Amino acid sequence: MKRVLAFVSLLISPCLHAAALQDGPYLTRSSTGNAWTAKWITGDDSAPEVREERVGTGGEITVAAVGTLPAFKVKLRSAATEAPSEVKLAPSTPLFVMADTHGEFQIAVELLTRQKIIDSTLKWAFGKGHLVVLGDIFDRGPNQTEILWLLYELEAEARRAGGAVHVLLGNHESMALGGDERYLNPKYLKVREALHAPSYAALWGADTLLGQWLRTKSAVMKIGDYLCLHGGLSREVVDRKLTLAEMDASVRSSIGERRPDGFVMSPNGPLWYRGYFPEVARESGSTLATSDDVETVLAFYGAKAIFVGHTIVPTVTSLYDGRVIAVQVYPHREHPRGDSINEVPVMEALRVDGGKFFRARIDGSVELLAR
Repeated sequence: MKRVLAFVSLLISPCLHAAALQDGPYLTRSSTGNAWTAKWITGDDSAPEVREERVGTGGEITVAAVGTLPAFKVKLRSAATEAPSEVKLAPSTPLFVMADTHGEFQIAVELLTRQKIIDSTLKWAFGKGHLVVLGDIFDRGPNQTEILWLLYELEAEARRAGGAVHVLLGNHESMALGGDERYLNPKYLKVREALHAPSYAALWGADTLLGQWLRTKSAVMKIGDYLCLHGGLSREVVDRKLTLAEMDASVRSSIGERRPDGFVMSPNGPLWYRGYFPEVARESGSTLATSDDVETVLAFYGAKAIFVGHTIVPTVTSLYDGRVIAVQVYPHREHPRGDSINEVPVMEALRVDGGKFFRARIDGSVELLAR
């Protein structure tokens, strides 16, 4: 009897431990014709299934529902062209700036929905406004693919409405596309295995639709009067007399490298700089920025303020008398005080309206940001 029970236990134990596995699609250029091979992963991590479909430019793919969020369709476009390093913007145009979504699709969508950037069907609802994403979409969380497809689709929807979506590159885009898998959610290692890819980065090569799209993005962008980027701009960028276009070109040329080097990938470069935060500057190897340094950077690029992610803050924070705004409130869920059952999502963004800065909360409220 004990042997029978042991045998039954061996049969059912994989089922007990198997977890649902859903991801995709990953689109790779087909060997013939102007078409893509799209692959979705479904099933569970003990026996994943891969569904494959050919789709052409102008065709549509479907990104599956996640939790209570609906599935959504994405229309495929021609190859992307390089994003500009500077975008002219009327002072009256609203900006919504978010950072470091790190695969937390459901939390990011709740923030965008409550703030009326998108509607309940995940369609663009911000009119002529501009959505800015300060990098680090990859790593840690379980739904980075969905975030990227949503931003890809919103980019086209916003353009048709007279608005825009600006996706900037962060250090984790560089890491993930360069083959550094240390911070990947374990789910994506299963995806890599299911698709028989030599590395996760291979799923984001220059021959893939989203891989090509990402390689056109900027690392630093001046939008109206504001410098937008992931890490920050140190005094050294001015000492080196680097233009925004030069920094963007340097980052783009390094995408796909395992260990990119050069100044822009250093602790004082735009993807990694933490010099606005005294408590972490020394640990990161970044040079601490003085008030004069910040003013010098702003004057050199003709800007009024710098918006950054990368370094976690408890709430969207004004630094250097409002000349630097720290945006990265890390997306997570926590229990309200005294409530051990219910979880609430936590994430914030920066809203710029009429030249004023507002802290935009995930419950839909906004608060004027004191400078």
